Amino acid sequence: MNFYRLFILIAWASLISCRVIKSEAPNVSTESIPLKKSIPSNINIPVEIDLNPYFKMAENSVATQYEGNENPCEGIRYNYRFIRSPFDIKGNKDIVDLSFEGKYQIKGNYCAKCINDHCLLPTPTFSCGFDESPRGISIGYSSIIKLLPNYHLQSNTSLIKVQAIDKCKISFANIDITEKLLKEIKNQLELLGKNVDEQIHSYDLKPLMKNLWNKLWEVENVEGLGYFYLNPSNINISDINMKGASLFLNLGISCNPLFSIGVVPNKSIPLPDLSNNKLQNGFSIYTDVLADYKDLSHLMNAKLKDSTFNIKGKKIIINNVKVNGIGHSKISVMIDFKGSQKGKVYLIGTPNFDSLKNTLSVPDLSFELKSKNILMKMANWMLNDKITEKIKAAAIFDMTPLLNQTKKDLQNQLNRKLTDNIQMKGSITNFIIQNISTNNDALFFRTLSTGELSVKIK
Repeated sequence: MNFYRLFILIAWASLISCRVIKSEAPNVSTESIPLKKSIPSNINIPVEIDLNPYFKMAENSVATQYEGNENPCEGIRYNYRFIRSPFDIKGNKDIVDLSFEGKYQIKGNYCAKCINDHCLLPTPTFSCGFDESPRGISIGYSSIIKLLPNYHLQSNTSLIKVQAIDKCKISFANIDITEKLLKEIKNQLELLGKNVDEQIHSYDLKPLMKNLWNKLWEVENVEGLGYFYLNPSNINISDINMKGASLFLNLGISCNPLFSIGVVPNKSIPLPDLSNNKLQNGFSIYTDVLADYKDLSHLMNAKLKDSTFNIKGKKIIINNVKVNGIGHSKISVMIDFKGSQKGKVYLIGTPNFDSLKNTLSVPDLSFELKSKNILMKMANWMLNDKITEKIKAAAIFDMTPLLNQTKKDLQNQLNRKLTDNIQMKGSITNFIIQNISTNNDALFFRTLSTGELSVKIK
């Protein structure tokens, strides 16, 4: 009796084991399939730098009013007062013209013959700018501005104009006293030009650019969709152009953007020195969007786990779904199931992107040959379109929310204050998925976004 019952148990166990479907996994290609070489992207940003505070500091470092005198024993003796106006700043390309008007007053006397500090003859007096409007002088500087590779500005400022508008002539001596006055104040005016160069050179763009660079390296979490990595690599600048006290240039950032559904290792590089290059406005960014198969498996499980199929009086329930790359631009979908039958089977297919519908799908998804052969022997009823169509439907991903959300998120990122000194403003005109590719580790597709971007630095 015990032997009989043991026989029944062994037979029943054998019967159960025969009902477990265990298909072999599809062969995975051992051929190395490198990711497509990423296309370097260039973000060309018009930058405005307000230099007015630095010109003001240079201007304020030199007095606005000068007084002096010259009292020889013999000849012209005079006292003067000179008052200058604030800078008028005009810029063109890399040249800044600094100009202002000066007003002067001068009075004195003339000694024709002097002995032992005593004038022997009467000393006629003269004055200009007293009891009348002060006399005018026009003064101008020219400053050539450069942005150095180390992010410092450099200027070379020259005094190019010191011209009396209203000269002061001493009629009784037939002497133009204005030229003497101009020589007196010229030293002070040249000092003002040197102060301009010192203040401009003290402008260090590097701390601001380092803040910007660090911001560009920050991982952007696109809520509910994934992570965006800009991966900047280099910075170029165009020729500068001065307009008033504002410096304008195009800042070109070379980068290799990546969007990933999951987190990927990412290591920033230090801010590089500037290099010169001709750049245009706007940006054109190619982004490789990486979808790890683990993340795709998670998304498919969200749709398929615990799904029940009733076919010809039999039932199967999906326990788990796992996506893998198998090479040759194909993926496999493993289905772990239970119910009237239990086991694992595999489907394979080629991912495809529909640019009109913005959908990622696997339209040719079907049972892999090994799985199909074992099902024909053990569970022919599972070779049913109802199952494959359900799995195909679960493998369709509408990319529109990703595109819209990413575009919205990127738009928000382009219009914000990065620091107290850096304001960014931009707009996206186009954001599309160009193509899709696979390898044995992940599925990725390449996007192209275009638009306009500007940065104002104070």
